[in-house]
Amino acid sequence: MAEEAEMPPAAPQEAAAEPDQAAPAVEVGAGDAAEAEAKASSADKTQKDGAPQKTDDRLIKVKGLDKQQLCIDLLMVGCVQSFVDFFYITHRKSAPTEQNPDVEVKDVAIPEETLVFLKETLEQAESARRQGSYLQCFESYNSLAEYFEKVPDLKSAMYFYQRCADVAAEVDAWESISKANLNLGSCEEQAGNWQSAMQYHEKALQIAQSADSLPLQIKAASRLCVVCQVLAEQCEKESRDNDATALYERCLNCAQLSKDATLEGTASHKLGLSKHKTGNYDSAIELQKQYLDICRMNDDRVGESAARAALAHAYEATGNVPEAINQLENLLNVASEAGEHKAQAGACLNLGILYNGRGDHEKSVELLEQHFDLARQIGDRRLIDSARVVLGMVRGNGKLKSYIDLVNNDLDKLLKWKSKRATLGA
Repeated sequence: MAEEAEMPPAAPQEAAAEPDQAAPAVEVGAGDAAEAEAKASSADKTQKDGAPQKTDDRLIKVKGLDKQQLCIDLLMVGCVQSFVDFFYITHRKSAPTEQNPDVEVKDVAIPEETLVFLKETLEQAESARRQGSYLQCFESYNSLAEYFEKVPDLKSAMYFYQRCADVAAEVDAWESISKANLNLGSCEEQAGNWQSAMQYHEKALQIAQSADSLPLQIKAASRLCVVCQVLAEQCEKESRDNDATALYERCLNCAQLSKDATLEGTASHKLGLSKHKTGNYDSAIELQKQYLDICRMNDDRVGESAARAALAHAYEATGNVPEAINQLENLLNVASEAGEHKAQAGACLNLGILYNGRGDHEKSVELLEQHFDLARQIGDRRLIDSARVVLGMVRGNGKLKSYIDLVNNDLDKLLKWKSKRATLGA
């Protein structure tokens, strides 16, 4: 699991009661900055060659003073926790670049208008918290989190979403806690931390169900379904089929909670394919039937093609060849109506092989010729070559009996066939 947003320690409450000690710091800081600015201005006038560099140094000092003054202002009004938050956000270091890892890392650059917005909103949040107005406090922290999420500065966004969760927890505002965890999970998704995202969404869903909040339950379940599917696909790439199956099962459960038929159908299909991989063919068939029903209800021809292809594969694995052929023939019709050339080609290929296995040579050749024509329409060179080879093999197998009979019983005709390529039936 990726690390959660790092939280600075809460400021001690006694610090707010020491305004007399903060005053000298204001005088000294302001005096130093004023003196530095005067020196920079003097140097700018006396040194023409170094003018641009001195001007930049002066601007940096002025900006440093603005940041410092905002920190002091927060302390002067007694908002110690806001000072801690403000200092943490404004003094975070930017990540070193791969091209220049040895270059000195500087503070994250934050525009001046953002600094003012950050300071004022933090002050509003802490003041509201002291007055017991937790809703206003939550909204202030949430507006900061949403702002940083859009920038995007996900680390800062998660920092303030966690603040939202903490504030809501103080008054047992369960829906707000669920919402904060849902937003934390969304940030982890954007950062690609899928395991951590799943844990946040699981917590959000659990709280939403306990609070009997259907809108939040639907939203949390939908996001959790997507995250579980991503993690399951990663497991499949690593050949961890059992882990993938478990995640797809959780995915289907969440899809049902989300009240989204499309999500439920996709989850059923994915779980069915995963069950097939692990040899659970009966379960795979039932899941694909569920997917087929949802697709037909929504008039989803593409989805119906996928469902029938998976059903045919599963029925073939169980030895039920007639039902496999039935599904493939239906698939051929549906794919043709939907204009799905790849699905048609796959259906023709599988049907051709099944009919060849049953000894229906003419039907098999007819379907494989159709498969070859579709491969040429698709324009996939590898598929064309494969179709040509399969068609040639089946045509050859159809003449194998005549050839063996010729070898055993008619040497003269065999020699004519070898020398002049006369037809075997001549």
